Amino acid sequence: MKRLKTRVISLSLLSAMISFVALLYLLPYERFLDLALAIAFGVAFAGVVKYGRDAIHSLRNASSGASFLIVSVFAIFVILLGQRTWGIVLRVLDRPDWLVSSPITLAVPWFLAWALSLALIAPDIDLEDEHSKSGVWKSAALFIGGALAGFVIAASFGVKDSVELSRYSAWPHLANRPNCPKESVWVSSRGVYHTAQSPYRGSVVPRYCFSSVEKAEEAGFRASK
Repeated sequence: MKRLKTRVISLSLLSAMISFVALLYLLPYERFLDLALAIAFGVAFAGVVKYGRDAIHSLRNASSGASFLIVSVFAIFVILLGQRTWGIVLRVLDRPDWLVSSPITLAVPWFLAWALSLALIAPDIDLEDEHSKSGVWKSAALFIGGALAGFVIAASFGVKDSVELSRYSAWPHLANRPNCPKESVWVSSRGVYHTAQSPYRGSVVPRYCFSSVEKAEEAGFRASK
């Protein structure tokens, strides 16, 4: 039975890797993105439904590391579902500044860190008192160390120019998009154009390029809100 479980995990990981590579080259980037986000939303919703009752029970009677782990897994599903729902809202509303820069955007990584910290200390809860305290402190130290490492990395690659660090500017061929000059006007797949000064420019994968705003508007595209 143990061998069967190991095989299922290995085969599922292998199938995920193979399907990712295949779909990456078979589908246009945005279609693959829509598919991946839809699957993530569906799985997150299923996880919330599946673990909801057990998580409520564990919150009332948290007496073991398993209880911590159940609450942590449930919280991670809830946060990911909330993040995907928030992503859909931003996409529908064309990513207005006042929503992109809202506290909700900050809440996702903050509470995700909390949920992951519960999972980190869960295995140590069931140990005897002396070992339990030692394990919890070690986990806390690892958490702090990881957080500091993340902060240092983020600070090292701080965004000086949103265009320079655009998520896909280095690999436009993977997104089936032209490699537009940085100073040009970029048009997204939604038909919205972004100049070099646009606050959303760093997250845009250009579908078309124009040398000026006038030419983009002549082609029927509109400015971002």
